[in-house]
Amino acid sequence: MGYFVRAAAVAAAAGAMAGIIATSSGSAQGAPTHRDASPERIVHGRENFDFTTVNALVGTSPVIIRGTVQNTAPGRTVGSAEEGGTDQARNVTLRVDAVMKKGGATIGSTLTLEEWGWDGSGNGYQMENLTWSQVGDTGYYFLTRDAVTLNWRYVSTQGRVLNKDGIVRSSADPEGPLFPLIDGRTNTDFYAELKRLLDPANAGQLTVLPQPVPATGEQQNDVPDSGPTEPVPDGSTNDGSEPTPYPSST
Repeated sequence: MGYFVRAAAVAAAAGAMAGIIATSSGSAQGAPTHRDASPERIVHGRENFDFTTVNALVGTSPVIIRGTVQNTAPGRTVGSAEEGGTDQARNVTLRVDAVMKKGGATIGSTLTLEEWGWDGSGNGYQMENLTWSQVGDTGYYFLTRDAVTLNWRYVSTQGRVLNKDGIVRSSADPEGPLFPLIDGRTNTDFYAELKRLLDPANAGQLTVLPQPVPATGEQQNDVPDSGPTEPVPDGSTNDGSEPTPYPSST
């Protein structure tokens, strides 16, 4: 999901989620003392995949699960002061309710998924329209596994479809072509489409987008161009105030 974002540290953070390979050890060193309890701004960027059909989303995603969020907690830290700052991931623990596509992966009863995140001052941000997962969220997760860190991540910020009281809600851009193909449908209808697309008899009809070429050598340390940010339009603040302490357990 190669995001091109606001600074070197965020670029490294986004890389773990997005194919810009981060080389951090993954320790909590440098993590902020306080963290926002919700994102206060949206980070925009460019991704490896920009899906325009459900067919391509399903065909390109190596792993698709139906799951429920059991816990969220601060995760690993990437970057350094020399690289422009640090950023910290969120670890989202999913209960695996059903494996719809496993792509050769071994899937247990739970898995930990990375989302972003916080900057070095503890200010929360979300990538594109992918809001932070909350305990109790349930739905469909379109996933891949980072080749370097082995962490689970979304195949794209479009790769989450939540079931809200029988109606599905997409994390895709509301102004993009994928969003109206998913958002607002009944869960029964969307689930039936996934089952149809994943039927082995229809395997030849799936669209599989080309995989990005992994960064190697010095390319792993390249800093992408910064991208724009904007406040989250739901009443969250972006006024430089002290971050809201993040709960130690959710």
